[in-house]
Amino acid sequence: MVVIKSYPKGISIHIDEEQIFEEVLIEIGNKLEESRKFFKNAAVAIAVEGRVLSMDEEKLLIQTIETHSDLQVICLVGKNEETNKKFIKALKRVEVSKEEHNGRFFRGNVLPGQTVDSEGSLVIIGSVLKGGIVSAAKEIIVLGELLGEACAGLDNEEGNFVAALRMSPTKCTISSRTYKPVKQGFFNKRKNEPCIIYKKGEDVICEAASPESILDAATI
Repeated sequence: MVVIKSYPKGISIHIDEEQIFEEVLIEIGNKLEESRKFFKNAAVAIAVEGRVLSMDEEKLLIQTIETHSDLQVICLVGKNEETNKKFIKALKRVEVSKEEHNGRFFRGNVLPGQTVDSEGSLVIIGSVLKGGIVSAAKEIIVLGELLGEACAGLDNEEGNFVAALRMSPTKCTISSRTYKPVKQGFFNKRKNEPCIIYKKGEDVICEAASPESILDAATI
């Protein structure tokens, strides 16, 4: 019903698509309880294979993992290896920054009228809805949709950026410089691909979040 494999910084869970999901969750919980001492309290990315999960099923899966183990789930990743690499690489940098600069992880959606900020880096494990605001002294990573406002690089240092799995902000600034789309409907064309917004010289640009652009933006 379920096969769980571990790899550096992550866990792969293969789920039989024919099984009842509630029974799958019970099986995952049992396996994790048996392996609690092995996995310890590592911060991991979770890859799901063999079955496409709905958003509600993803939430139930994360709840099951965190209830039956000491693991800290950073994000769920898909089958696109390059996309996974870039976000995990960025998250590793944020983990270090969290320790050095009072970084923050926020789990859940940032709702309209809500503000979430950080004195260092900020990772949103969820979406920023329209009317929500996120700000950070350093970089911002949204593991969901960025539909609201984001302001990164408040410390005015180089190398800060805003990255999101799906990017369509009402406003995005990097070190007080506001990004302005080059064409109307720019984000609509990129709504299903990860993007990164960062400073390049005196300009603020937006690109598909290739490994190269993440590395360029994340250079310390």
